[in-house]
Amino acid sequence: MDILIQADGVTLTPAIKDAIDEKMGHVEQYAPRALRARVRLRKASAHPSQRQYTVRVLVEIPGADLSAEESRAEVITALDVVTGKIERRLRKRKTERLARRERGPRRKP
Repeated sequence: MDILIQADGVTLTPAIKDAIDEKMGHVEQYAPRALRARVRLRKASAHPSQRQYTVRVLVEIPGADLSAEESRAEVITALDVVTGKIERRLRKRKTERLARRERGPRRKP
């Protein structure tokens, strides 16, 4: 899976880049067919606040793409929350798909 990182107003340090690679690696285990993940880091305001940094992740997978967004005071905490959201959605999608496969095809009466 390709990981594309776009930073607007945020300095992309090696620590942030490593954290993104690690977190998106966890996401990849739930969606092995994922094509790419687009991670956008944005600084919303110059003044310190609870919603200073916004992280948006778009995971491109066959079918409907998944996206999540979170604003927090620090980039890493926002990234943690966003990857948690994406993982939950992918896990739900995977279990629903497996349940459909176990049920078998629909039959017409």
